[in-house]
Amino acid sequence: MRNLGPDVRPFLAKDDYEVRRPDGMFESNLAFAIDYLRRLKPEYSFDDVKTPAEMDEWRRKVRAKLRELLQIGEIPRPEFTKVSEAKRDGYRFYRYEFSPEERLVVPILVLVPERAIADGARVPAVICMPGSGASLNSLAGEPDDYANHFPLRNRQAWFYVKAGMVAVAIENPATAENGVDGVDHYRVQHAFAWLMRLAGRSPYGFMVEHVLETIEFLKGHPNVDPARIALSGMSLGTMPGMYTAALSDDVAAYVHNDFCCSRAIRAMTQTGGQSQAAAQIDPRIPEGAYRWFDDEPDILAAIAPRPLSLSEGGLWKRHIEKITRAYALAGAPQNLQVAHYAKYADPASRKYDDADVKEMRGLTPEEFFEFANVDAPQHSFHPDINLPWLLRIFFGKADFSPELEEAIRFSAAAPGAW
Repeated sequence: MRNLGPDVRPFLAKDDYEVRRPDGMFESNLAFAIDYLRRLKPEYSFDDVKTPAEMDEWRRKVRAKLRELLQIGEIPRPEFTKVSEAKRDGYRFYRYEFSPEERLVVPILVLVPERAIADGARVPAVICMPGSGASLNSLAGEPDDYANHFPLRNRQAWFYVKAGMVAVAIENPATAENGVDGVDHYRVQHAFAWLMRLAGRSPYGFMVEHVLETIEFLKGHPNVDPARIALSGMSLGTMPGMYTAALSDDVAAYVHNDFCCSRAIRAMTQTGGQSQAAAQIDPRIPEGAYRWFDDEPDILAAIAPRPLSLSEGGLWKRHIEKITRAYALAGAPQNLQVAHYAKYADPASRKYDDADVKEMRGLTPEEFFEFANVDAPQHSFHPDINLPWLLRIFFGKADFSPELEEAIRFSAAAPGAW
């Protein structure tokens, strides 16, 4: 086919990835690339781990390689400067800034319960990371003009501080305050990612460093118990959250609020309709990651035995199945919570759990979501799932004020602004 003319397609189709000669060889470089990806087995796959001793060594290898790919070196301890302070209902609202490197400033919000301040108490802390278009203000339930389908559900930091924990809001790179007003946030994020890669830097490593620096700040905060620091990521925010939790033993628990999915398997199977496999590859993911481990399943497995909440389910085979085995092998199956969208809460509704999606070909995005038990219109933070779980982890019980219990119920029932 010529590359010019009225019949040129603006998209790739599933057959474009499957072109074969009769002898099984590929003339199409695109078909060869996706076939090569299918045949590749990550060197540090948890599939090969059989004993607790092997698991300890495997985790060390994954952590070392992940740190290398993310280009995480010594973490500096920049000064955190308080910019403003305000009183809210039951908590103080602080805005801080820090400068982790030359000519860069990073804002965060810190919400501290008034009771902890009055008592001089050290309480658990949670660092919250939002979805792809949302801002740090949205995490705190503050006025906000950025993309946010479920503004009530997605105010993670507000829920956590209302439950008696110090809550921190930090923004994704090139997003909201860190982005460009009036320009689609996906375009800004991808431009940032490619510019960083041109400079030889890891885009997700950039964010992980900021989270690690914030952890160091919290360890010295007068109202934070340094042994009880958690991370809570929503959608895009799960990527830096997951990487940080895998790297740092200072992370006592991790809330992964997205469906569990291998980025590589999604790229090699979701090629149907007008979908392009390459479009499913996030340019922020460390280059060559799949050569070493399956990102997300292997990275999430490496968090074991520390508490982990998977609050939007996901694929079972090669995915949650693997993570469940990791927690069993680590002797801590009770530290793993697996919840599903309400649509898939009944096991009978998860009809593809026995299917190996890696063997599929030409799935459309809608078909892939069916296999992964994803109810896309309900993709949001789930306070009704995550908050009781984290309270039980840190306090041994899930006690709510009537006000907070009503807010959780109301937000769970609130429709999304799609």
